[in-house]
Order: sequence, then structure tokens, then C-alpha cells
Amino acid sequence: MLLYLDLNCFNRPFDNQDQERVVLETAAVFSILQRLVEGPDHLAWSEALDFENSQNPLPDRREEIGSWGRRARVRIRIDQQVAARAESLHASGLGPLDAAHLACAEAGACDCLITCDDRFIRRARRANARVLVKNPVEYLEDMKHG
Repeated sequence: MLLYLDLNCFNRPFDNQDQERVVLETAAVFSILQRLVEGPDHLAWSEALDFENSQNPLPDRREEIGSWGRRARVRIRIDQQVAARAESLHASGLGPLDAAHLACAEAGACDCLITCDDRFIRRARRANARVLVKNPVEYLEDMKHG
């Protein structure tokens, strides 16, 4: 499967782990990252992820997350077509960066966009996203059950 991970997935292990949901999502993210390294999944990375990651004020974290972009099997550029789709998705209710991520995942023919943001998932589904949009825990559960 070709996966597009929202940047919040890469940041999840750095979040406060006091809530059970965060712990479960962190474990799921680690499992997904392992699947990306060992197979069967592959990573897609975009200019939108580069931009969002560049805004991180913590250089060590920015570098660690950015290293995943260098491992990506697919690199997605934001051309006029992607920008137009992002504008359309934004007009349908997604935030500007979420719209850019979803448009990039669609342009890269990703099988699934994975995010820890419930609002993004709901809005993407309402906007008739052309790729599956799932939480990391949900994605792993689906992989276990075929």
C-alpha cells in the first residue's frame, strides 16, 4: 500500500503520552513506520509535508521527521492541478493545509492518507476524497482483518 502520513502522525510520538488515545496512536504510528521500512507499505511525501515540517521550531525534530521524506518512494509536487484540487477541497470545508495534503495524496495515487485528526477525517469523507482517510489505529486494524 502506498501511504501518505499527515505530519501529525510523525509528531505523535513526541506528544504527551498521558492519554490512552495518544498512546494507542503512537504505537500504531510506530507499527506503520516499521511497515514502511520493512514492507509491505511504501511512503509518499509531498511539498506540503516539507512546508509544514519546515515550520517546526525544534531543529532535531524537524530533521528526524524530514529524514522520512528522503526515504519516500513517491515524491509529490504541488503543480497547478494539485493546487486547484486543494482550493476545491478547502472550499468544501477542509483547512488549507489539510486540503493540500489530501490533494497531494490524491495526485500521488496513494491508497490511504493517515492522520490523527478526527476533524480532517470527517471533512475529507464529506468532501468525497479520492483516497481513503483513516486514523493510524483504524488503518492497522483494517490491515489485520484483510
